[in-house]
Formats: sequence, structure tokens, C-alpha cells
Amino acid sequence: MNLIRPAFALTAAIAMAALVTLATTACGGAPTTSRTTATSGITTNGLEKKSPADVLLEAAAALKAAKSVHIVATSAGAGHVDMRLQGGSSTGTFTLSGAQLKFTIIGSDGYVKANQAGLKQFGVPRPVQRHGAGRWLKVPASGFTGLTLADFASQLTKYYGPLEPKVRQATLNGRKVVVISWRDGGKMHVANTGPAYPLRAEFKGQYPALIEFSEYGAPLHITAPRNAIDFSNAG
Repeated sequence: MNLIRPAFALTAAIAMAALVTLATTACGGAPTTSRTTATSGITTNGLEKKSPADVLLEAAAALKAAKSVHIVATSAGAGHVDMRLQGGSSTGTFTLSGAQLKFTIIGSDGYVKANQAGLKQFGVPRPVQRHGAGRWLKVPASGFTGLTLADFASQLTKYYGPLEPKVRQATLNGRKVVVISWRDGGKMHVANTGPAYPLRAEFKGQYPALIEFSEYGAPLHITAPRNAIDFSNAG
């Protein structure tokens, strides 16, 4: 029995519900190559001249190509996710109603850790709650969804919500950005210099949330926890 799939049916939704609404009205197509433009003495990557849909495509491509990234997502009334991703590996913490669950994914292996109350909160079966509380449990990575760079990048182009017709230029923490706006009030900030990295997303509607992207390219050393208990085939 896959122990993590039922548990992560909820937790993955916390991490990804808002990202599922990260939108483009375009129906696919390869991202275009940005051109540099000098504006007010600052060299931009040309996103200010592109449509919101094209900027989203470029942001998805830049995120997928990133060596690493730190993502923090907070969904009102749902939970909090703090994670670092590098290629097909990731590590971080889910918080739901005060309960925390730590996770690490490396290749085809996944690992989770929480106390008994945390395992219960995240829907892990009762026998595992008793025997696995406070210990790292090894499970198939196939039980996790949406927790790789490629997964996050793909979410940027999946929702077909109405966008405002143009991007606008702004600054975010002193950095030049373009802002994509949805008609429901949601916004996404994308770097207007260098790679078209998504930097911040604010969502409204059914899944109000704030997602922040930082530490692009920072060196990560994601390793398997020591002394993990193999629950891959537990029932």
C-alpha cells in the first residue's frame, strides 16, 4: 500500500492549489527569446514589450531551467509550505493546522517525518502513526505530486483564466519586474532583468495565497535522511 499518496492528497493540494491557478490564456507554444532593452539606464530582458501569456511562458521556462530555487507558499486557511528544489530533488516542510510534516525527495525515493499528531493530521494510516512517529519513513517518490522544478514550471501554463491585456513595470524589493495581472485581482511578479524568473505570486478567488520564489541557483546538497524506515510496501 502506498502510504504517502492518501496523506499527500491534501498536503500536495496545499502546495499546489494556488499554482494550479497560475495562468496563461495561451494554449501552448514555445517561449520566445527575450531581447535586451535599455530603459532608464537599466538593461531589461524585454518582457515589458510582451503579452502576459508570453511572459508566463518565459517564466515557466526560466523556472524549469533554474539550477535551484527556494519556494515559500502560504494559503489562507489551508497551510504553509517551505521548500527548496533542485532538479528532480526537493526538501522542505508542510504545516497544516499547526502540525508539521518534513519531506525529502531524491530521485525515485521519498522520505517523510512527523510526530504522531502530525502523521494523524496528514492522513497517514494509524499503524504507521504508532510505529513511525518522529522517525524518517522511506516511501516511493511516486506518492508525491507537484514537488519538482518541472512540476512547478508546468503549473505556470495550465490554467486558462482571464488576464489583463498588458503587463506593467514595477520594482519588487529593489528589483525591476513586470507584473502580470488577472481580472480577479491576482498578480505575478516576474524578473525584468536577467532570466525571466517568477519572484512573487498573489492569488485571489477560491485559493487565496502568497507564493514567493527566491535563492535561484543557490547551491543545495539534498541528501537522504539517515536511518530511515522503509515503509514502501507497508499496509
